[in-house]
Amino acid sequence: QYYVSIDYGTQNATVFLLWAKYEENWYCIDEYYYSGRDESKQKSDDKYLKDLNYFVEGKKVKIIVDPSAASFIALLRENGYKVIKAKNNVIDGIRATQTAMNEGKIYFSSNCKNLFAEFASYIWDEKAADRGEDKPIKQHDHACDALRYFVYTILNKSRGIKLQSVKGVI
Repeated sequence: QYYVSIDYGTQNATVFLLWAKYEENWYCIDEYYYSGRDESKQKSDDKYLKDLNYFVEGKKVKIIVDPSAASFIALLRENGYKVIKAKNNVIDGIRATQTAMNEGKIYFSSNCKNLFAEFASYIWDEKAADRGEDKPIKQHDHACDALRYFVYTILNKSRGIKLQSVKGVI
């Protein structure tokens, strides 16, 4: 059983995370990361589709996508992919991700270099905290968003993760 969770960006990075289930756990076994801003060249939906086809290498996958990526979702469906719009509640998604990691329900391949780099730079917004809000800074978070989409949309539903009310780095 395979899933790909996608955080879609135009100038911001687009990230695909490939998930595989083994026994009772989920493994993020590969990542795709492309930043139009860093590369000074944006890709079209068609190019991202081509990259996705190569990335999954013929595996039968279900796709979880940020619901704001309407044109890309339509293209994926036109090309035969089963698409699930991601649950996009940031705080509950972060809590579910923290819980899944703390309970050893998800594991990561060394192929996920950008995801690991983002773990180190994913921080809470101190100014928002001063206003009584919990929210992360929206920088260096694209792979983390793709991770959150998978956990909160698929794992939270199927495994009954009990959310922790702990604030901190995921």
